[in-house]
Amino acid sequence: MIRPSMFFAVSLAVACAGPRVRPDDMSAAQHRESADRERALAREDAARYDPGATRVSPLAPPAAQDSTTFFPASVYNPTEGYLREADKHRAHAREHEAAAQALERFEQAECREFPERTRAACPLLGPVARIDDIDHGVRVTFTPKTRVDAVYAHMRCHYAYARSRAFDARVGCPLYMPGIDIRRAGALGVDLVAKDGRRVDELRNRSREEAVYAGGGGEAQ
Repeated sequence: MIRPSMFFAVSLAVACAGPRVRPDDMSAAQHRESADRERALAREDAARYDPGATRVSPLAPPAAQDSTTFFPASVYNPTEGYLREADKHRAHAREHEAAAQALERFEQAECREFPERTRAACPLLGPVARIDDIDHGVRVTFTPKTRVDAVYAHMRCHYAYARSRAFDARVGCPLYMPGIDIRRAGALGVDLVAKDGRRVDELRNRSREEAVYAGGGGEAQ
């Protein structure tokens, strides 16, 4: 027979084993909205708890017949489950808050030198000398006169801006999609790599569509 305390412990363990909230599940604003909803649900569940509903458990062992050994009657409150549910909602709210903060910190770190209007602007992928395929992505090589450091910084900032908004198509560039890594590659290059192998072709196609080539010609390889 499973004792009530064991049943509650197992139930709580199963509940805590659910999927965790991840920053990229939604935008920072949506994470905060979800946190607000979870806190409201926690308040509703906490209000359903009745401390006066305690009663003797029907599973409590009887007192010994010779009265030399006494088993105290076990008591339980059938509304305690609402408190556990409230705790789960509060924990879920904290996860959403942490996810929103992670997205906002990432944007602030990548965009500390860019004002809001510049963050939202799609950075120019050019002038480009050539684009070559590499493992899981492409290497974009710019012309010698290009300020590659500025282009690179703007690309990372705009990616962080788009990520904190769940890559809303209304604020992002065609190139900026989830799971992209942007890296410097020497003095004139920037590597764009898809972390998800299924999106490599999409990344390569978008990169070439967005690129502005020096002299107006295409030099993609």
